[in-house]
Amino acid sequence: MTHYLRAIVFAFLVTLAIPPLALAHEGHGDEAVVAVAGLPRTETHSDLFEVVAILQPGGVLTIYVDRYADNSPVDGGVTLTLDGQEVAAERQGIGLFVARHPLLSRPGERNIVFTVSAGAEMDLLTASLDVPAAPVVPGAAASTLAFLRGWAIQLALGALLLVIGLLIGRGSVRRPLPAMVEEEVPAPAVALPPLTKAPVRRVAALGLLGAIVAGHALADVGHGPAPGSTSTAEAPRRLEDGAIFVPKGSQRLLAIRTQVTASGDAAATVRMVGTLVPDPNASGRVQSSQPGRLGPAEGGFPTLGQRVERGQVMAFVTPTYSASERGTLVQNAAELDAQITILNARVNRLVALRGSVSEREISEAQAELAGARQRRAATQPALSGREPLVAPVSGIVSVVRGAVGQLVDSAVSVFDIVDPSRLWVEALAFDRAAVERVSGASATLSDGRVVELTFIGRGLTVRQQAVPVNFRVINPPADSPIGASVMVTLRTARVLQGIVLPADAVVRSAEGPPVVFEHATAERFVPRQVRVQPLDGTRVVVLAGLEPGSRVVVQGAGLIAQVR
Repeated sequence: MTHYLRAIVFAFLVTLAIPPLALAHEGHGDEAVVAVAGLPRTETHSDLFEVVAILQPGGVLTIYVDRYADNSPVDGGVTLTLDGQEVAAERQGIGLFVARHPLLSRPGERNIVFTVSAGAEMDLLTASLDVPAAPVVPGAAASTLAFLRGWAIQLALGALLLVIGLLIGRGSVRRPLPAMVEEEVPAPAVALPPLTKAPVRRVAALGLLGAIVAGHALADVGHGPAPGSTSTAEAPRRLEDGAIFVPKGSQRLLAIRTQVTASGDAAATVRMVGTLVPDPNASGRVQSSQPGRLGPAEGGFPTLGQRVERGQVMAFVTPTYSASERGTLVQNAAELDAQITILNARVNRLVALRGSVSEREISEAQAELAGARQRRAATQPALSGREPLVAPVSGIVSVVRGAVGQLVDSAVSVFDIVDPSRLWVEALAFDRAAVERVSGASATLSDGRVVELTFIGRGLTVRQQAVPVNFRVINPPADSPIGASVMVTLRTARVLQGIVLPADAVVRSAEGPPVVFEHATAERFVPRQVRVQPLDGTRVVVLAGLEPGSRVVVQGAGLIAQVR
């Protein structure tokens, strides 16, 4: 049984090893060159358009038409002339066409003239395409491989291997386990012939033959184009010189956009971290003047985001006292009631004696009675009254810290009200000289939105070795997050000379320095190390490392940087 098991393992290993060897025939040994070269292609461009033509297997020419400046697909039409013969191009989508002609299947150099039209724009572009010759296979070998690649032959080979496995299973002999107690076994009358290695060799030979046949049958499976196919996918890859090859099809999927650079002037900037705060003139806090128990207003407590008007009652606070404090209040109220009774009787007696007493004495008694009644009225809310909590300003409720029955202190804010149309930004400036030369400012929110700022003023008291600076937000978004950190960019009077680009065009390389990707050719992007300085939340100025007139990726640069 050990010999059979070895034969099975040997045949299995050979079966796994033969197909890769068969696949590595001539034309498959240099994968790096094939990956870079890819399919036969040609490209051409003018000031308006850029055309890339890729020859797919089967003599199908796939044509991509984009704008040269921004790499956006051209929504127009294309006609082409192939060696003087006009060829129709079938539209497959925006900026995508397919052309078929017998000349595209014949080896040799083909001269192509593309006529691109988009609205009122039209241009002629010339290019040459080298159609390679098909690999030559000897007649006998080609017929044999074609025969072995048939699905019926492959099924027959699979069935043959299955039969061999069944024969191996039937030929195996059970090996008895050793007995716990040795017993003498009588010798058989007729001696059995010893097990030879001939069956093992036959099994190994059959397994080897089946593996070799299967390997040759699968040698070219997956290397030829499917019948009727018009496209062969190519993956983006990083080349040996550091450039990145991105096929036009992948550029469409990644929405790669470019911009032609131009030199110009830009204001130097200073960046600092700030906080979005409400305008103190348009915000307020609702607090109780004394400790008490919180109760809702008629419509209940206001909710977050609800708009309230100035003077609107938002809640009530019932004062709470200890036993001794309440006893003192009751005692004072009783004394005031007794005093009011005495003063009232005195006023009545003096009024009855009018003419006998002076008017001055009557007036003094009446004034003393009125004062006692006012003191009694002032003590009444402390015993059984409620203090209303009213909104000091009109705005949106941003904070609610109350619940029914909650005990609140006089120093605790129950509600915060803000006006989202009036916001400030408070920042700390470590460069005092830069703050004095501010010509403009902007703030970048956490979600990437940029708002303009107006300088209000700066403080004289240093905080954290920095000067506090306040800005007013111009037209703030309605959903601006109060209290969130923002990046403040100050524009100074100093002028910088450079190339202004969107901030998304600059990415970090694997080594760390910032880079931009130059669109060198239609499908080739070259990383360029640059020195940049931010202008605002959406733009940067390139001070070195890039020449004017280059095409630079401004959308999708982060995706290109991830290509390996």
